[in-house]
Amino acid sequence: MPIWVVDCKRSNPALWSRYAHQVLTDTLHGPGFIDFLRDLQRRLGKPPFLVVTDELALLTISEHRKELERLYRFRLPAHGTVLMLHDKARFHESAGLHGWPIPNGVVVRALTDVQKIATLRLPMILKPADKRHVHEGHAPRLLTAHSHADAIATAERLLAQAGEVLVQETIEGPDDNIYFCLFYRGRDRETLGLFTGQKLASTPPGSGSTAFCTASTNEELERTTKGILDQVNYFGFGGIEYKRDARSERFLIIEPTVGRTDWQEEAATLAGVNIPLIAYRHELGLPPLPDGPIDGRMVWQSSWIERIRLGATPIPPRSVVVDGYWRRDDPLPALAHYPRNAAHGVALHLQPWIVESQRKLGAATCRPSEA
Repeated sequence: MPIWVVDCKRSNPALWSRYAHQVLTDTLHGPGFIDFLRDLQRRLGKPPFLVVTDELALLTISEHRKELERLYRFRLPAHGTVLMLHDKARFHESAGLHGWPIPNGVVVRALTDVQKIATLRLPMILKPADKRHVHEGHAPRLLTAHSHADAIATAERLLAQAGEVLVQETIEGPDDNIYFCLFYRGRDRETLGLFTGQKLASTPPGSGSTAFCTASTNEELERTTKGILDQVNYFGFGGIEYKRDARSERFLIIEPTVGRTDWQEEAATLAGVNIPLIAYRHELGLPPLPDGPIDGRMVWQSSWIERIRLGATPIPPRSVVVDGYWRRDDPLPALAHYPRNAAHGVALHLQPWIVESQRKLGAATCRPSEA
């Protein structure tokens, strides 16, 4: 199967895979990206199957879907549904209307809304509603608050940066209480390739991205996920992340992923549920592959750097740990990723020492003139 990988920087690891053709673009969103996709399709010929992995790219593709549907094979829910699932404030309000399980929270759209925060239980998590502000570097992904005064001050600051803020009570419990359902929904709203996974650790702990995850089974989450997809008339790639609250023992939704593959998608493939391949065969009218057993031994790690950083990790005995970058038969992505990140890590580690040395050097140089 010929595969083209599109990215903006030649140093990005995915572009170095021996199984993919490298394609560079100046941008992954906006009108320039649509011009690029139009030109790429002319070069490739037949409409290729489009797998989106970037959130800003997804929003641009959804907005220009009428033109792109003639050029590429892809499937998305209605644009209004895409925006509702992308925006944390809209999703929170829709979840309240539909009765989906979410943490208690309030949406702050103006300074007059800030006082609502006093009704929430501590600690809290605050997030910009529109994640475009995060991707564009205008606001942090999330912040925590351990007092109402801190939460109010943080909300006011985020409001100025991002326009809308979602403030929620923290879902109590360790990171291995987090589960996720990944899926593809086909032309007849059939849920294809549903996979349930479990986080084993996050980095940074408590609020970060997946460091380790593995396959799991949970019929309750699968029923909840399918019910939500039916209610919003969902199509295409997606996922929903949940966490079991240690106080109530209820599974609550952390956030959905709309229209694209998720960070943990490779864990599903390693366990035997290759969702992109399932989607590809479905959209090209090829017969589906027979379901196979789920390999529960497989553990996906985001990188060896996180393994070193976290130290002791809760990996089950007799697990087969597979790195997100290193493959013996495809080593170049790891060789592109690890040296650069190791150098970055060393620089971060040395930065306090360099600053202190410069401060002392500056003080030493000043003394003669002061004398």
